[in-house]
Amino acid sequence: MRIVVIGGTGHVGTYLIPRLVAAGHRVVNLSRGGRRPYTDHSAWGDVEQLVVDREAEDRAGTFAGRVADLAPDAVVDMVCFTEESARQLVDGLPRGL
Repeated sequence: MRIVVIGGTGHVGTYLIPRLVAAGHRVVNLSRGGRRPYTDHSAWGDVEQLVVDREAEDRAGTFAGRVADLAPDAVVDMVCFTEESARQLVDGLPRGL
């Protein structure tokens, strides 16, 4: 499975992403790029890292399209803080995802 994790370098993502990789998933992490995971793990070498300013892209209405263009089988959003942001993302992803 191709899994996109939004905000995966925080506390929970630091432990989630290596487990996803170990389970055989292809993982893409979208983050601001300002933080490293809390702990080092060799699995991070297999993770595609993309730097994204979600707030700016939400304002521009481009974030959901960026995520959809990655063709994920699943999306894990660790940093959604507003209902509007959630709606934009859900509405911009293909049905059934």
